[in-house]
Amino acid sequence: MTSHIDETTDVLAATALTVSPETAQRVLAERFGLAATLEPLSGERDCNFRAETADGQRYLLKFTHPAERQAVSDFQVRALMHLATHDPALPIPRVLRDRDGDPAPPLRLDDGRVSHVRLSTFLPGTPLADRVASPRFQFRLGGWLARVDIALADFDHPVRELSMPWDLQRADDLLPQTDSLDDPSRQRIRDLLHRFAEQLRPRLVALPRQPIHNDLNGHNVLFASTADDDTLPEHPAAIIDFGDMLFAPRVIDLAVAAAYQMKGATDPLAGALALIAGYHAHSALDETECALLRGLIETRLAMAITLATHRAGRYPQNADYLLRNTAASRRALEHCLNLPAATFQRRLNEALDSPFHSPGTTGA
Repeated sequence: MTSHIDETTDVLAATALTVSPETAQRVLAERFGLAATLEPLSGERDCNFRAETADGQRYLLKFTHPAERQAVSDFQVRALMHLATHDPALPIPRVLRDRDGDPAPPLRLDDGRVSHVRLSTFLPGTPLADRVASPRFQFRLGGWLARVDIALADFDHPVRELSMPWDLQRADDLLPQTDSLDDPSRQRIRDLLHRFAEQLRPRLVALPRQPIHNDLNGHNVLFASTADDDTLPEHPAAIIDFGDMLFAPRVIDLAVAAAYQMKGATDPLAGALALIAGYHAHSALDETECALLRGLIETRLAMAITLATHRAGRYPQNADYLLRNTAASRRALEHCLNLPAATFQRRLNEALDSPFHSPGTTGA
């Protein structure tokens, strides 16, 4: 049987796709009937442009990497369309169909490979990235993530049984890549991945699986800017980039998002707990999910450090992009590992009875 690593190597190991602005403008005009100025955007694998028409309308034009299976691209597009139907107030990108009604038309590249083109609305806002958000922001964002998972719970697709990149359910497949880590962290990361396989995965497999966003890091969360850039972001504006979606228990979605909110200098756990509380307020967590949260957060941080370090070593030209979250992930993991179990449990219990419950806190 082909391993998860073998099945996803082509995508994760592939050099980022390059499409010329001239080709992108031609495709935009021929397939979608739009004339626009284009601005290249960074990306891990795909080639992305921000498109702006003369009347000020803005779009995201995405050329998916040829190494990505067409079924995976279709899964992401159909999931976004499902979300737009089942929770239209959610601030997420809306997919536009081409002139033939295709939401992801194929494009044969100059080298003969096939990419699939997506055009979606470009949402206003500033990426949260390295900013530390306010607890109210994090609580509301948790509520939005819960709404995403609620809306996707009844969505199915043939990729359900396919292996995907960044799959926490198979975290220990990354053990060979830990050779890329420096000596002080290598064994600790290996221990966490072994612990996942032995203790966490047997409990995860008993939980229902559904489509999840799977990558709610700060670069995929937008906030509404204010005149004072020194204040903590208070208002999330959008959730973007559904390119790492997969089928998994919803608690993995929550753990991934919580891991990326552990950025506070004095109390990293506070951001994670505020987000968890917002999710729980919208869709209550059960006892098993609560018991898994800490270990899954630590596993995701270990994965992020391992994958980014390994890939940056192989593709130094893209290292800045690949390593953009790594320092924060290391700090968050250090904090988690030094936290007594009783302290984490007490604070989690307190968060689930959060003081942020108030009218309008979790609304659209």
